[in-house]
Amino acid sequence: MRSAAVLLFLAGVLASTTGNEESCQVGKGQAYRGTTVSVTNTGKTCQRWDSQSPHSHNKKPDRYPSSGLEDNYCRNPDGEPGVWCYTTDPETRWELCDVPYCGKV
Repeated sequence: MRSAAVLLFLAGVLASTTGNEESCQVGKGQAYRGTTVSVTNTGKTCQRWDSQSPHSHNKKPDRYPSSGLEDNYCRNPDGEPGVWCYTTDPETRWELCDVPYCGKV
């Protein structure tokens, strides 16, 4: 009976960590493609990836075509510790975003 519970738990963790790039991040979040988080941990609005204002940058969608740099959604095109974005606050260049990690409750 305990083995069955462990297997069900592991199946749930596996399901939440594979192919679920819409709701949570795995590892550093480089595969995260969610379309609901566009604010940072501190509540700052994310700058669009195709915009150079207020922060100019080289993380452009055409330079990182596999990174999902769409609209102003949080992403991790360069291996930071988690998903992040440039902010629309001229005083804060970028911040990490509050995207949950898969398999963590």
